[in-house]
Amino acid sequence: MPKTLKSAVATLVFALLGANTWGQGIFATLTGVVSDPSQSVIAGAKISLRDMASGSTRDTVTNGDGYYTFASVPVGAYALTVEALGFQLYKADDIRLGGGERHNVNVTMAVGSTSQTVEVNAEVASVVTLDSGEKSFTLETKELQNFTQVGSNAAEYIKIVPGFGISNGTSNKANYNG
Repeated sequence: MPKTLKSAVATLVFALLGANTWGQGIFATLTGVVSDPSQSVIAGAKISLRDMASGSTRDTVTNGDGYYTFASVPVGAYALTVEALGFQLYKADDIRLGGGERHNVNVTMAVGSTSQTVEVNAEVASVVTLDSGEKSFTLETKELQNFTQVGSNAAEYIKIVPGFGISNGTSNKANYNG
């Protein structure tokens, strides 16, 4: 192999290895578990990670096990904020993440006071109509067999029931005028 080809291959190998190392070194991962003072996990807590230098923010929510993760976070200093219903706001400033680092920040939330008011308004709805002059009954199979069928349409049976009729072909309406 010529000398120039060997040096070109060697340079290419070192460049690829250097690029791979550089790609692993500029990002970090931040993980943790959010729990209450009794060490029970808090699912659905809102987590915000703000870059102190640029001000950009990433948001996530804890899963059913109280776990959260931020992957591929650029190297730098960050502020972490955790919010959960019924708990005080948690803030941690100056979390430093280095290249290729996997940093773990477990959060224990303090129970907060809630000043939430629940107002319930109920209305009584009448289930049974007591003042109706409607007359109703159910046709049994034997009664239907005794009627003379006028055509093959099942709606013809409905026409013979007193106090019941179909208007405009789709909706049922009592139209007894008796």
